[in-house]
Amino acid sequence: MQERIYTDDWPGWLANVIRELTTGLDLNSIVRRALALAVQSVGADLGSLILVDERGHALSVVLFFEGKFHRGSLELANRVLQEGLGGWVLRHREAVQIADVEEDTRWLKEPEPGLTAFARSVLCAPMVSPRRPIGVLTCIHSQPGFWGKTDLQALRFIADQAAIALENAWLFSLEEQRRHLADTLREIARTLTSTLELDEVLRLILEHLSRVVPHDSASIFLLEGNRLVIRAWRGFGNVEGIRDLSFPVKGDHIMSRVLACREPLVCADVQQEKGWLNVPGVHLIHGWIGAPLVARGQPVGVLTVDSTRSHAYTSEDARVVAAFADHAAVAIANAQLLRQLQRRLSELSFLYQTGQDLTASLELDDVLRSLLKTVQSHFHVDAVSVALVDEETRDLVFRFATGAAANEIIGVRLKPGQGIAGWVAQTGVPLMVPVVQQDARWYPGVDEQTGFHTRSVVAVPIRIGTEILGVLEMINPPNGELGEEDLKLLMSVAALAASAIQNARHFRRAREAEERYTRLFENSADPILITTLEGSITEANQTFLRTMGYSREDVIGQSLSALTPQTDRVATWLQQIAQEGRSGGNLEIVSSSGTAVPFEVRATCIQVGAASYIQWVLHDLSERIRLERAREDLVHMIIHDLRNPLSSIMSSLDLIRATVTDPSLNLPLDQLFDVARRSGERLFLLIDSILDLARLEAGETELRWELISVAELVRETTNQVRPLALGREILLETHLAPDLPPVLGDRELLQRVLVNLLDNALKYTPPGGKVTVTAEWLPSETLLFAVSDTGPGIPPEHQARIFDRFVRVPGQRTGGTGIGLAFCKLAVEAHGGKIWVESKMGEGATFKFTLPATLSRRDM
Repeated sequence: MQERIYTDDWPGWLANVIRELTTGLDLNSIVRRALALAVQSVGADLGSLILVDERGHALSVVLFFEGKFHRGSLELANRVLQEGLGGWVLRHREAVQIADVEEDTRWLKEPEPGLTAFARSVLCAPMVSPRRPIGVLTCIHSQPGFWGKTDLQALRFIADQAAIALENAWLFSLEEQRRHLADTLREIARTLTSTLELDEVLRLILEHLSRVVPHDSASIFLLEGNRLVIRAWRGFGNVEGIRDLSFPVKGDHIMSRVLACREPLVCADVQQEKGWLNVPGVHLIHGWIGAPLVARGQPVGVLTVDSTRSHAYTSEDARVVAAFADHAAVAIANAQLLRQLQRRLSELSFLYQTGQDLTASLELDDVLRSLLKTVQSHFHVDAVSVALVDEETRDLVFRFATGAAANEIIGVRLKPGQGIAGWVAQTGVPLMVPVVQQDARWYPGVDEQTGFHTRSVVAVPIRIGTEILGVLEMINPPNGELGEEDLKLLMSVAALAASAIQNARHFRRAREAEERYTRLFENSADPILITTLEGSITEANQTFLRTMGYSREDVIGQSLSALTPQTDRVATWLQQIAQEGRSGGNLEIVSSSGTAVPFEVRATCIQVGAASYIQWVLHDLSERIRLERAREDLVHMIIHDLRNPLSSIMSSLDLIRATVTDPSLNLPLDQLFDVARRSGERLFLLIDSILDLARLEAGETELRWELISVAELVRETTNQVRPLALGREILLETHLAPDLPPVLGDRELLQRVLVNLLDNALKYTPPGGKVTVTAEWLPSETLLFAVSDTGPGIPPEHQARIFDRFVRVPGQRTGGTGIGLAFCKLAVEAHGGKIWVESKMGEGATFKFTLPATLSRRDM
């Protein structure tokens, strides 16, 4: 056996070993010195030193042979630790001497190529500290039985001292690492808190993560609702495959477990993890750390650290990542809080602006156009539309739209429940549909009608209480990125829109009611005044102004009492209205010309908004009074006209009786009978005129139709009045066109028309004047009759009314009942004709009427 360096001076050798291994605290230096001491001390051909972590996995392998250090295979080292002699030594905490590895099954038969193929004798000692295993120190020689017990003892001493030195160096290194980590984390914390922009915070987290733990890739998943959604990543090649990653919060997936336990998890090889899915185009992940991101006691997400190597991370690495994650979580929470505040401020600003826009007008069209523009601008969608429920059919009708295909969608109707919008209108439930083609409620007919392509839809009901007014719909949000908060915001907008729409509808109805009232007010046949409760005039309709001859400026602001001499009556009415809300009676109001016009007054208290006013409806009594006077005059005239023929009849009868009883009286009985007969005829004619006028007005007269010669009709009527013309020295002429066709009509009525017109003409024509009757044929196939006189004429203001009942021209000395021309008008119109007068003052008057040349009874 070869002499060893410790055989002559064991104590000196021990002291040298201790001195060599306790000099310095550099791990790599201690490993190399321990390995070199072992090889040189026992005279080995080759030595190896494997360092392990707390779980017994190889951290590093160093080989020493031929005076040089080499790095060994971690894969083979882990096999040795699991299946070979090194693992056995560590597990049993016992040093081993093997005289010949060919005879020991603990030795692996597949040594590292080119290095251990010659191994026969082996010394192997565990390096163990009181706290944990450090590693395995192994020496190899090519000669069987090369070492003895002293050699094993020497190797065990070196291993023990190396373990102590390595533990001390490790502790020192850990302290240095902790100090460095603390400094690094403080620096990183300062960096992360230097910004509150979330995307920038996430970028900085991933950028600084490499300073605390080595990795191939890393990701940040943030909690969004009930899912963990990837929001930042680094080290991945296939970005498209990564950007849509998300995991449920609850479940067995390792991500869910990290969030549930709120502790970091280390996985030696996630490929063995149940439910793990690899992303196509992304490197395979083996070593993995997941650390929860928790801030202020609330989880915000998960930080993941990836390695392409198995067993790449230890629990110490996990603790470091967890410490880093704590700082990252605070930075993320602060950035999220700022983003939430900014979002909330943006939402409040948006809602405020929307409210301002919606209340800027009470016109429904303006309200909805403003709403759509504001919504589209805020949410950046392709299109926005408002569909309102038709109050009659309950169909949903698209009234307004903005964005793509806006003009095409306006007017489109959906039946109740049809399509997504129809479903929302029917149920009152808001709806977000990310992919409309996958939703059974989707109605493609609108796209087919408009040529628009809809990908996603957000629709919310516009409601007041339980009444659904319509639906606010957004089409194609950017990247489909709308969440519950956006839906809530849109519902708030819909609530504002509902109030605005309701207000606009109320305004429209109020305006329509006001317009109806204004039309009724202005177009009323009766004059109307509006005053304050004190009687100050605030409004007057056109009828009042026209009737009284005032301008609006003349009366507005005036007291009603200033327009009437009956001021006490107005004061009494005002008091009564204040107590009972209404009053009325008769009142005279002075016109602009100074004429007192009598009115029947109905005064009522009305509300206009919050103010009270009095509405004075005035009915002009002038015509009624005139008619009453006309009726009184008529009664007197009728009595007079009836009395005269009756007096003639009675006088004739008395004379006839006297002649019969006294034969000595020589009176002309034939003349007396003739006077009585003519007086009776006049009496019958007056009574028939009154009765016929009533029957003609009621449409109850049965005309006796016959063909009448125009010349014969004119001759008969002129013959009847010719004695009267001769008695008054008035020239009566007739001018008839030749070959006039016959007229179909009632001979008696037409004779009475001509007689009345001739009688009036003779009555108003002075002696020496002329009355002319003409008849001629007009191209319109009608016969035109005219009766002209040379009397004083008819004032223009009375020409339109002289055909009314009981109307007579004021100032005329001749009397009359006022029913003759009214009879003529009704009789001519009963034949399908028209009657009118043409006159100039001082030039006489011409009464004209037309009759169709021939008429059938069916036409009449």
